[in-house]
Amino acid sequence: MAQLKIPLDAQRFAKGLTWKDYMAQMGDTRARTEDNYAKSALTEEERKFFSGIGQARYVLMLAENWCGDVHRNSPLIAHICEAMPNCELRVFLRDQNADLRDTFLNNGYQSIPVVVFFDRDWNEIGRWIERAHAATAKVVGIRAKTVDVAPKDKQEAAMAEYRKQVQVEYDAPGGPLWRAAAQEVRLVLEQRLGLAPKK
Repeated sequence: MAQLKIPLDAQRFAKGLTWKDYMAQMGDTRARTEDNYAKSALTEEERKFFSGIGQARYVLMLAENWCGDVHRNSPLIAHICEAMPNCELRVFLRDQNADLRDTFLNNGYQSIPVVVFFDRDWNEIGRWIERAHAATAKVVGIRAKTVDVAPKDKQEAAMAEYRKQVQVEYDAPGGPLWRAAAQEVRLVLEQRLGLAPKK
């Protein structure tokens, strides 16, 4: 099967937002993302692994300010990119970049964040989408008890409760859902770069 042509090159990549610029334009969701950035710092072991990945030169992230998975997971991705030597992260707003959005559908869904790692020649070396599998299991369970059972006139309150409970799971001691996400990104890069996992 031929590799899908990704509509991205150095010129377009340069037009993306740096992490700092992305944060600056966030508006009322910025404080939440900054809080998660502070809480999702890499462990020493994670930092050591990612600092040894020199092949990932460019990282594309598709995001939107309103998305909870973006608030919770984009900060971890920023930490990972900061740890990798000579790695540049650029954020593109999904809804303003339909061609990129449609290139990285998640089983037909427009999930975000979408994180794609490229080498210096723009070959894709891995992608990670939305949230860790462990987090998906948690959010499905929380949603079933909040949003899915709330009557129409209580949906807004149920969504607020859902978001609160999901954040509690991320804030658990040791940040297990952030650790799970970091481990998934690590596995993607190990597999694509042919790195043997450490025993």
